[in-house]
Amino acid sequence: MKRRSLLSLAIVLTVCLAACNGVAGEGLTGETVSTLGHVRGRGPQAQRSGRDERSEVSPVSPSPAKDVASDWFMGTGRLYPETVPAAPKAPRGYVPVYLSHYGRHGSRYMPSADSYESLAGLLAKAAADSALTELGEDIWRRYSAIIPLLEKHEGELAPLGAQQHRQIATRMTRNYPRLFKAGARVEANSTNFERTILSMLNFEQALLQHQPALQISSDASRSEMGHIHQHVIENPRATPEDVIWKGKQAPWRPAFDRYCESVLDWKPFCSSLFKDPDYILGLSDPVLFERCYFEVAQNLPSCPVDDCGLLRAFTPEELQNLGKLQNYSFYVEKGRWPGGNRRGCFLSESVLGDIVERVPEDMASGVRVRLRFGHDGCMMALFALMKLEGWDSEIEDPADAWKVWDTSRVPMAANFQMVLFAPRRTAPSPKPEDMLVLLMLNEEPLALPLTPVSGPFYRWSDFISYCSALLEEARTALDA
Repeated sequence: MKRRSLLSLAIVLTVCLAACNGVAGEGLTGETVSTLGHVRGRGPQAQRSGRDERSEVSPVSPSPAKDVASDWFMGTGRLYPETVPAAPKAPRGYVPVYLSHYGRHGSRYMPSADSYESLAGLLAKAAADSALTELGEDIWRRYSAIIPLLEKHEGELAPLGAQQHRQIATRMTRNYPRLFKAGARVEANSTNFERTILSMLNFEQALLQHQPALQISSDASRSEMGHIHQHVIENPRATPEDVIWKGKQAPWRPAFDRYCESVLDWKPFCSSLFKDPDYILGLSDPVLFERCYFEVAQNLPSCPVDDCGLLRAFTPEELQNLGKLQNYSFYVEKGRWPGGNRRGCFLSESVLGDIVERVPEDMASGVRVRLRFGHDGCMMALFALMKLEGWDSEIEDPADAWKVWDTSRVPMAANFQMVLFAPRRTAPSPKPEDMLVLLMLNEEPLALPLTPVSGPFYRWSDFISYCSALLEEARTALDA
């Protein structure tokens, strides 16, 4: 990394922190650590800084719908689980006839090189000033060693991300071999980001390893962007105001910034790194520094480098508070927040419509599997529109969003699967009223507010009626 003057460092850090200021999802949000092994006591260092020994984080459930991992605070930066449960077995006599999928890109590097470099520059300056604590010195020693390995990779799919998608694809072929026979047609679309395109290609490679005779068609055209990335101007119903709503100039940002100031106590955090916590004041806004440091800490486990133990700088309580921030911002952007216009949620009609309305055409033309590769916020907005397992919660104060939302349920390589089943005797050309549907998030079944036929299997006709009402609600609101 090039040496910078202190003035240059301050400018770069300011830019990085401004970008970090509440930009959720595909901004500077990083990856995760799947255990809390790095959050621990620091012995003499803890005593010298006057801080309590670190302890394990007690799980705090932000969502009543599912069991929540103890590291839920890592949000969308969590790594995809290494093991998943077996796919639910369809009722007797039913076989899979169609699968529709939406997957988030796999683990990636930080989108901006400044995220890595500005943190390195600040820690280097503190080291030169002999301002670092024992912990800070250890973190800087390890972090400085990995900087060359991170250079020129910003925004790229990490090797782990490629592996995640290959593994998901392999399990898909094992769960539904009837859909991946020789000659079966697979249609795949991706947003036009390198990390999503490479996620798609790795997914397809795994499918072809299972069955080389598959007919796979791939596309990453902007013409399909509105059906995958609903919050961009390529969506015919999206407006410039909708794009602003998810950006740094959104009208809800000032309240969010005040919330960050109120919930984060930067002095204990900075005391972990600097002998004098006020040292940071000469270089950066301390709250923004804490948030961006956390995002780099989230990201490193996704990259093929040492994670440097960055999370050791936080108490369990600080980590919980940091986790609340992303739930706040994503809820306001993509959820059914009464204080907003809910357009972030309703714009997902383009995605839901594409998922359910393509089925008859696909099945008639021989397409058995349709794959989509996009982003975390797109998935959350879709779930909010579909009213899935708490994602439709409506609470007045977004500061309480963490109690009902759980962004960690959309980790790196998160995936939504809709699988249709039909009686074996009708499988070549089943009637809609004969079909069943199974929805899964990260290969685990989702519950619907409908009467199931058996376990997580619902009548396709009931699901179509349910989605039709949701689409009408969204389209009416968007066209008003």
